[in-house]
Amino acid sequence: MHQNLKKDRKAKTPSFFLKREGIPFNQKLINFIINYYKKNNEDIRICMHPSIKAKHHDMIILQQRKNFYAPHKHLRKGETYHIIKGAMACVLFSEKGKIKKICKLKKNNIFRTPINIFHTMLPLTKYVIYHECKVGPFLKINDSIFNKWSKKLTNDQIQIKTLKNKIFSLAK
Repeated sequence: MHQNLKKDRKAKTPSFFLKREGIPFNQKLINFIINYYKKNNEDIRICMHPSIKAKHHDMIILQQRKNFYAPHKHLRKGETYHIIKGAMACVLFSEKGKIKKICKLKKNNIFRTPINIFHTMLPLTKYVIYHECKVGPFLKINDSIFNKWSKKLTNDQIQIKTLKNKIFSLAK
């Protein structure tokens, strides 16, 4: 493990916190993320904020194209994505699950999701690494809102494949 990181043992996916604030996020940490992914074939995040209770969250996240991230919304906060490596589509949905907008993001692009709008992120490359920032603290129960169509979609591999193919073709 990298000397400046401590593992978050309570997280659903592999997550790490910087051991202290004021550590620059540099190429060594990007290399750690990439090497972790190659070794474990898992998404990973490094949190630059000190704890889940922090009022502002900054995370460097690696997500894989093969995975699906359920559409969700946040009632009181937006999220900002800044692409570091790879490409990603940020997809905005209507309340009923219709695609409203697809924003293709590549290295150095920045996008902010609107508050109270269903959205998902879909890596367009084998993996994408991006910086996400949003208001904290993280609330396990009411942080992300899912509704019937997004929950149903999450459990339907055929629908997921259809949606991903549609987004891949529209994001070209």
